[in-house]
Formats: sequence, C-alpha cells, structure tokens
Amino acid sequence: MNTYQRIVLNTVVSYLRSLLAAALSLLSSRWVLAALGAVDYGLFSLVAAVTMFLGLLNVVLSASVSRHLAYAIGRGDPLEVRGWFNAALSIHLVLAAGLAVIGIPLGSWVIGHELNVPADRVGASVQVFYASLVSLFIGVACVPYTAMFRAKQRIAALSVWDLLQSVLVFALACTLTTIPLEPLRVYGVGTALISLAVAVGQVAHASRVFPECSLSLSSWFDRRRIGEVFSFATWSLFGILGAMLRDQGSAILLNLFHGPTANAAYGIAKQVSVKSGELGASMVGALSPEVTAAEGRGDRSEMLRLAVRSSKLSTLLVMLFAMPLFLEMDNILKIWLRTPPAFTGSLCRLILAAFVIDRLTVGYMLAVNARGKIAAYQATLGTILIATLPLAWYMLRSGLGPNSVGLAGLITMTLCSVGRILWVRGLFHIPVTDWVTDVFLPCGLVGLLCLATVSVLVVLFPPTLGRLALSCMAGFFTWVVSMWFLGLTPGERRFVIENLSSLFRRLKGAVRPVTT
Repeated sequence: MNTYQRIVLNTVVSYLRSLLAAALSLLSSRWVLAALGAVDYGLFSLVAAVTMFLGLLNVVLSASVSRHLAYAIGRGDPLEVRGWFNAALSIHLVLAAGLAVIGIPLGSWVIGHELNVPADRVGASVQVFYASLVSLFIGVACVPYTAMFRAKQRIAALSVWDLLQSVLVFALACTLTTIPLEPLRVYGVGTALISLAVAVGQVAHASRVFPECSLSLSSWFDRRRIGEVFSFATWSLFGILGAMLRDQGSAILLNLFHGPTANAAYGIAKQVSVKSGELGASMVGALSPEVTAAEGRGDRSEMLRLAVRSSKLSTLLVMLFAMPLFLEMDNILKIWLRTPPAFTGSLCRLILAAFVIDRLTVGYMLAVNARGKIAAYQATLGTILIATLPLAWYMLRSGLGPNSVGLAGLITMTLCSVGRILWVRGLFHIPVTDWVTDVFLPCGLVGLLCLATVSVLVVLFPPTLGRLALSCMAGFFTWVVSMWFLGLTPGERRFVIENLSSLFRRLKGAVRPVTT
C-alpha cells in the first residue's frame, strides 16, 4: 500500500470512527445529563477542566514527541526512531508520577476552596477528580505508544481502539440510571477504568507490531533527545496554553460568574465542539505524519502541497455536518436533551464557527511545526489565543452573559488564523492570494451553498424531527455536489478516484476467500 492509499484509508476509517463516536457520545450525553442533573453534569465538566490544566505539559510534550518520531521515520533510520521512543517513554513516566504527586493535593484544594461547588457535592467532586487524574496518568504514560501509531500512519488501527472506548463509555452511560449508586461517582470512576483497559490494549498492540517500541534502557534520559523534545515543547506551550485557557479557563470563569448550571451549557457546547474536532481531525491526522516525514526527507514542495490540501479537505469534511448543525442547533438540542440548559444553542454555534475558522488554516500550522523552528511563531499566535481569557473575563464582568466566552473564542481564533497565513507567507514565501484561491474560495462556496439549502427548509417547515432529517439529507446532497465540482480541482478529483479505486481493489483482494 503506497503513501497516498494509506492516507485515503486512514482518512476514511478515521472519519467513520469519528462519526460513530460522535453519535454515541451525543446520545449518551442525554442519559448522562438526565441521570446526573444539570448541577452534577456541570460539576463533572468543571472537574474535567481542572484535570486538563494539570495535563497541560503532557499535551505539549505529546505534540513534540509525535513530531520527532515522524521526522525520524521520514529520514529512514529505525535505530533513531527507537531512540526517540525510549527517550519519550522515560520522560512521560516521570511526568505521570509528577502529575500524581502534585495533582492530588492541588486539585483537592482548588475544588474545595476556590471553585463555586455546593458544599454537599464537594466530596463527590473530589472523588471524580481523583478518577479523572487516574485517566490522565494513564494517558500520559501511554503517549509514546499512541504517538508511534500516528507517526507510522497506522491511524486506522488507532481508530479501532478509540471506537472501542467510545462504545464502552456509551454502555456505561446507558446503565447509569439502573445502578443503585450515586451517578456522578459511578460515571467518574467508570470512565477511568475504561481508559485503563483501552490503554493496556494499545500498549500491548504497539509493542507487538512496532519493533521500535522495544525497550532500550541505554536510550532513556538521553540528554540530546530530551533537550530537543523540551525545546520544541517549550515554544509549543504558548499555542497549547492559549487553547487550554480558552477552553478550560472559560469553564472556570463561567462557574465563578454564573455557577454550575452555566457549566452544564458550556460542557454540552464543548462536547459538540470536541466531536466536531474529531471529525475534522480525521484528515489532519492522516496527513500530519506525512507532512512531517516529507520535511524530514527534504521534500519541502511536497510538504507544502500536503499542508494546503490538509486545510482544504479538513474544512470540507467539517462542513458536511457543520452547516446543517449550525442552523438546526436549537431543534437538535430539544430533540436530543428535551430541556437543554439556557444558552446552550448560542454557545454551540459560536464554538462551532470558531472551529470551522481554525480548520481553514490548520495545514499551515502543520507546515510550521514540520519545519521545526517555531519559537517566534508560537509566541505570537499563542499570545493571541491566551488573550481569549482576559477578553472573556472583561465581557462577563461587563454583564454580557455566558455567550461571552464563545464570542471571545471566535474573535481570537479568527486573529489566530490570520496570523498563521501571515507567518507562512514570511517563512515559505507563499502569497496570501494562494491561500485565498486554493482554500478560502472553494470552501466558502461549498459552505454558502449548504447554508442556503438548509436555510430554505428551516424557513419553510416547523422545527421537528422530520425537518431535521430533511435538512441533513438536503445538506448532504448539496455538499457532495458542490464539494466535487467546486471544492476539488480536476487533479484532486483524479487523485481521489485513482486512490480509492486502488484501495478498494487491494481490500477486496485481501478478503477474497482462498480456493483449493
């Protein structure tokens, strides 16, 4: 299977996995919200925000490890790949232990003394925090193994494990109302145990199929490799910290200004955003290792071509569901949750719009990361993202309501995307007009046509399940036709047809029964 066939396979499998996982997660949210109630659901989202703050360094290091593994694979040196894996493993084991030592007392104190948590729910919230910390510990320790799946472009295999976790969490949500125990505690501990089971399976699978995952204690704590990982991670911290503050910091601000009920609305909106992100990441995840590997081979023109294609195709994939979702949001929330918390619909729309804007330039982010010299880039764009928190605080303090956090995120994400375009122009001498022609115009045309089609149905028919189904079908048909003829170039259409045909022939041959 050649590189492009693997990219197509990874994209298709990741997208299908994301669709199924999103459906399972959104369906389970209805039962979780019903079982927990708005206050406990908001507390669960709030505790998750605190845990994510503790895992910030892990997020930064994970991006750095994935980049260095993919770069080493691009250079074709298995011993170098093995060295990077073992250095990363030693870093993450130490980090996991450090998070446990620091996180247990710090998180308990923050929940008990700093956050707006009802007195009778502090004990349950702390227990859920401990369970979330266990999940974080497991995730940190397993990062080098999951990073190897991505660097080797085995995204399809990783998608199977992710889907298994989604199915198990869905099953847990279905049984919440039947278990004679406190739902908040059961859900928190149950999700941690599921994370543990899936992580053990991933580690065993990676150790079996990747020779580079074999342990080599001589490569642990390698000063050169650890120095490079932390150097790349230090500057990545700005961008990731900005995104973390935008998401988790906004949840804490909402809690301080409007209490747990507002957290419930924000938690649902973020869940919609996260599942949208997983759908959009299917293309980015498939192309990202190859973008970095192409830079490792010294093929910069191919790297930039893949980066531009990543921006356009990931945006088009997101638009398949984003356009109907945007216009039918209130209808969906009423069908899904029956009585959604106040402000949920408007927060969902604002966060979804910010996500689409992010996808338009995500390939440029991959290009800069593949190049490796990211200090000034991350400092500039990270500062823009970090500004989300003070902007949201100012809006909330001015009395603009819970929607302020979504509006602040939309403003800073737009500025961040503009910054990516300008940085790529300076680093790689690519004119802004190339992005406008290759990404913005085709994606804009597809998006406008989908919005126009669904808008007609929203105006003509009352909000019902039937209208929602009709809107989705009409939006899908419009997306397919406009994407094929307006979104893709003739060369990209040939690329899709040739590689899909070749991939299907290969898969058909692989499953053909053996005759004697």
